[in-house]
Amino acid sequence: MDYPEKLVIEPTTRCNFKCDMCVKQSPGCDIPEGDIDDAVFSMCDSLFPQVSSVVFTGIGEPLLHPNLETYLSGAENRMPEGSVRGFQTNGKLLTPQRAVSLLEFGMNQICISVDTVQPDMFDRVRQGGRLSDINQAFDALERARKRVPNRPLQVGIECVLMKKNVSQLPLLVDWAAEREVDFIIVTHLTAYKKAVEDQIAYLNNSQDAYEMFESLKQKADLKGLDITRYDKILWKVNKSEKEIDIYNQVAAFKDAALKKDLYVNLFHLLTEVPGEYDRLCRVFDRAEEKAKAHGIKIKLPGIRPLAHRRCPFMEEKVMFVSRQGDVSPCYFLWHQYTQMRAGYTKYIRPTVFGNIRQTPPEKIWQNTAYRSFREKVLKYDYPNCHAWCETRCDYVLDDPFYQDCFINDIPCADCHWNLGLLNCLI
Repeated sequence: MDYPEKLVIEPTTRCNFKCDMCVKQSPGCDIPEGDIDDAVFSMCDSLFPQVSSVVFTGIGEPLLHPNLETYLSGAENRMPEGSVRGFQTNGKLLTPQRAVSLLEFGMNQICISVDTVQPDMFDRVRQGGRLSDINQAFDALERARKRVPNRPLQVGIECVLMKKNVSQLPLLVDWAAEREVDFIIVTHLTAYKKAVEDQIAYLNNSQDAYEMFESLKQKADLKGLDITRYDKILWKVNKSEKEIDIYNQVAAFKDAALKKDLYVNLFHLLTEVPGEYDRLCRVFDRAEEKAKAHGIKIKLPGIRPLAHRRCPFMEEKVMFVSRQGDVSPCYFLWHQYTQMRAGYTKYIRPTVFGNIRQTPPEKIWQNTAYRSFREKVLKYDYPNCHAWCETRCDYVLDDPFYQDCFINDIPCADCHWNLGLLNCLI
């Protein structure tokens, strides 16, 4: 019988921070605050023997839930040997006593959010916390490891990468090593509001698309054509002969790219800052070198989007359960919120396949609608809105979503998770 292999359970939607990069700060966020109750959690019992990991996380701070230890213990008692039970936290509430309690009750993985090692920047980014709180959290974990030596614990940090902190990544690795961190998860920023969109650090073009475009520019230069004027002439009704030639050169370029199953967006290609890719590569390479030297496992996002997409949630068979008991397929479609896409506001509504209060979770996983959704996603037969289109069409911006331009009814064409730009604890 088919079961999920990983489970993400949302303990709470309450939080003690107000971070700029959080979905809760989205103007379109419509998520009632509250905690998961014991009845909802107990409905997950039938899944625990089947899954390799349970992550207690969501859009709230897990340590605000008073019964987190009980849930960790309940999961441990039913899960197979070698399974993982962990959560993501901002660390502010992780006292020495709580750290010991969590470890004794079954926690064997914890990931603390640390985006910068500069105290003043940390205070601005993580509104509600201070870097000193994080140092105290790591001290608490170190003491807990010594007090409960028979309980193995993987300690990690997650960093949200932005233009203002990207250069600090190698320093963050050194900082993590001093605190005996086992792993580091690095993810790019998702802009949930316009004010932070200019902090996105990733580049919009795949490496294949960029190299193909550079070849186009060189050929056009030999003909005396300035391809960089494409965005100025695209919508002109009366084009000159040279402008028509530029338009035709670009059209041929797009056709050639599509024959290679390669998505290209000329506006993205034209606006890429020269040398930025090499600069980011140097930062990432240095961070990887330091992590290897320190024995830390580091997971970096792509600097450029994947040319061929991959959905980690479908491929790793992850199920998401909200604090109300609703079952969703992924982080992208878990809640209602807005986010920025190339200057446009995109509205996301949750995709829900059932509620475990009414239906056992394994039955929801196996129902026709959920199974069909997973199969459609894994075919990757939907447009790449991020890379392909030079405008945002109604298919993408419609609220609610009905279909994409390939007539698919899954809202995955404009998802950044499947482009390799975002990472998380799953």
